[in-house]
Amino acid sequence: MLFRTLIPLSVLASCALARPTHPTVEVPSPEEHLGRPVGTDFELADWDQVAGYYRRLAEASPRVAVERLGTSTEGRDFLVAVISSEANMANLDSIRAMTARIADPRGLDPASKQALITDTRAVVFVSCSLHATETAATEFGMQFSWLLATSDEEPFATARDELVVVVIPTVNPDGLDEVVHWYREHVGGPYEGSGLLRLYQLYAGHNNNRDWFALSQVETRHVTEQIYSVWHPQVYWDVHQQGGSRERFFVPPFRDPLNPNLDAGIITAIDALGSRALFDLTREGYTGVSSGVSYDMWWNGGNRNVPVRHNIVGLLTEAASVNIASPVFLEPSSLRPPRELLGYRPSNRFPDPWPGGWWRLSDIIDYELAFARSLLGSVTRERELYLANALEAAERAIAEGELGSPKAWLIPSDNANRRGVRRLVEILILGGVEVFAAGAEFTADGRSWPAGSLVIPRGQPYGSHVKDLFEVQRYPDGPSPYDVAGWTLPILFGVRRVEVAGDFDVPLTPVGSAAEVGWAEPRRAEQLVAVDGDDWARLFRGLAAGHSAVWCSQGEPAGTWTLGEKPEGATVSMDVERLPRLGVYSPWSGEMNEGWLRWVLEDYGLPYVTVRNEMLRAGELAEFLDVLVLPSVRGTRLDEGRAPGSVPDQYTRGLDPEGAVAIEEFVREGGRLVAMQSSAAWAIDLFELPLEDVLRGPDAIGFSCPGSVLRGVPGDGAPAAGLPASQPLFFSGGAAWKVREEQPGEERPEGAIEILLRYAPTRVLYSGWVQEPERIEGQIAWARARHGEGDVHLFGFCPQFRSWSEAAFPLLFRAILL
Repeated sequence: MLFRTLIPLSVLASCALARPTHPTVEVPSPEEHLGRPVGTDFELADWDQVAGYYRRLAEASPRVAVERLGTSTEGRDFLVAVISSEANMANLDSIRAMTARIADPRGLDPASKQALITDTRAVVFVSCSLHATETAATEFGMQFSWLLATSDEEPFATARDELVVVVIPTVNPDGLDEVVHWYREHVGGPYEGSGLLRLYQLYAGHNNNRDWFALSQVETRHVTEQIYSVWHPQVYWDVHQQGGSRERFFVPPFRDPLNPNLDAGIITAIDALGSRALFDLTREGYTGVSSGVSYDMWWNGGNRNVPVRHNIVGLLTEAASVNIASPVFLEPSSLRPPRELLGYRPSNRFPDPWPGGWWRLSDIIDYELAFARSLLGSVTRERELYLANALEAAERAIAEGELGSPKAWLIPSDNANRRGVRRLVEILILGGVEVFAAGAEFTADGRSWPAGSLVIPRGQPYGSHVKDLFEVQRYPDGPSPYDVAGWTLPILFGVRRVEVAGDFDVPLTPVGSAAEVGWAEPRRAEQLVAVDGDDWARLFRGLAAGHSAVWCSQGEPAGTWTLGEKPEGATVSMDVERLPRLGVYSPWSGEMNEGWLRWVLEDYGLPYVTVRNEMLRAGELAEFLDVLVLPSVRGTRLDEGRAPGSVPDQYTRGLDPEGAVAIEEFVREGGRLVAMQSSAAWAIDLFELPLEDVLRGPDAIGFSCPGSVLRGVPGDGAPAAGLPASQPLFFSGGAAWKVREEQPGEERPEGAIEILLRYAPTRVLYSGWVQEPERIEGQIAWARARHGEGDVHLFGFCPQFRSWSEAAFPLLFRAILL
């Protein structure tokens, strides 16, 4: 087959795959490398063993190449493996150029399109063990890669000729080691299979599968670059596990609702591949396979979701879990039906239930290999169909942008939150989106916009992805959302974005990086605007360097920091001479909310110390803290910690009673406590604050908001000075308070509760879904309460939510400093 290089790709020079010379040696199997079969009970490979195997495989086989993309968050090598025939491996540069052209077919005539479809090898991308406790996929990946590289049986033999398969051995090398080493330490003992003491991804934990549109984590960025800048696959398979008591294996189709921004050709291809897999697995005797349940096609941000918005067939499989690597036995009476089904019996979505019995790591791998055979067979048999489908989906996305509305989105160059703008631009560019800068002042839809404003045309291959990130979501009527219902990224980032309905004319310059973004006006070096993340980072650097700062809460300029002397005409509410000694509470269980808090503080350069239960129980907190932050942690977890017998004794117990008493004394003697969401409820009880959560109790039974962008309005008080008239925040099962009426004989000091932010009294929903919004409208979202010489800041939501709430990060910083 002749391979035609249609376009040069500059990115290929930096992504060249090492192809070592191959002496005549036998290609080692995973069993030979590990000294045991994959999926052996009570045995797991750590990252050194896994990485070592892929490197041995590449050294021994001319059909395999392995590349180190960089490092993980904690410094481990992050690898990608490429597997295909010898002929294809010799033409990878050409293949990548061709798949890039299929992903962007602008300017091609019909003959060139057909030549591409005929000559291009389809690319299937497989990612394993994003969630480190879902251990089977890493072991499966080794066996799958070996079979694909060596087997002369079908579908592997023909797949090597027709396809290029790209495998991420694990998306989370750090978590793999954490889980494996902890399991090895305790297997065979009372703590076998017990949960880790920390998050398995340093900041995100299980939420590393909620980062694929925000791209805050290094592992997410590695994979994102491979998908949209290097390989441009037609099919993406994300290999997962779920709970152990329902179906043995989930395959697409997905359940409703269907996001209207998703291409119908891509969705039906997902359905076709999943349905064929259900057929193939059933014929091979695999029972307990479901489809059309549990997982919807609405929300953005997941590892299999974002590729679909890039015209890629995104597949998810979910296998029933074991106890890390320990087998489990399930009585038939303990089995539950797949979600949305009423009984554990045959269904169109669950045609052949599993009867129960032993379930092992090797069983999971068998199911995953069966799915792999089905997938490879389907794409191999109809390679040209899936290539054509990807090209046609790109053409539809381009046409919809050119003919429909909006035509483009603008990010004006006078945006206040410059850090938010740059982060948003970086996300778009990493996701393969074309961004331009206006070369002059221009008019669009009857409004004038300054030179340097950013323009994102919709008429580009990934225009549907931009639309899905930039528009306001309205979740359709029906069952409540599975997860997130709204995620409009510019709003969450505090970035003004404008939809342009009509055509406009302005010279455009491509923007290659966030560093190239320009601004309409310069800022005074000494004046820091409190809605700009850049200025908060500058403030922290200035204070760390020994400079003092003043907070101007009234007059001109209000809501600003000034490094050095007070500006003329401003009312200074506080002088800050140094950074506070900040502590972040971390239980011995790994809380994702705490991880995201650490990520925000480190990203902005605000130093902190991690504070454990035993440190707080020791008392005298003022000896090493000025401010203590409690991320959202359930009150029972705060008080009780991990149960005795669940982990070694030194990691059990919580705060109660000594730690809770120490926190109360710390605040009463002048310290500051910042508590959010679940921890705020605990703090209200500890300090006996006159606040009542209107979203709890029998009167609020109809309220629901599992994940949406809401609107807040600022209250009074110096910490709220200069907040935008509408403050975006992300709300997911949070709290909303009202001041409780005084009880007979109760005495409250005047101004005991200062209301700094309320949920908007009307139109509280920015983006997503909320049931009975009137329950939350006008209620307190952020309050400060005095207690003795100190104070307590209470947030009904999490300002740092999953790194998405860039516009709300400064609320946390205000609470810490003001």
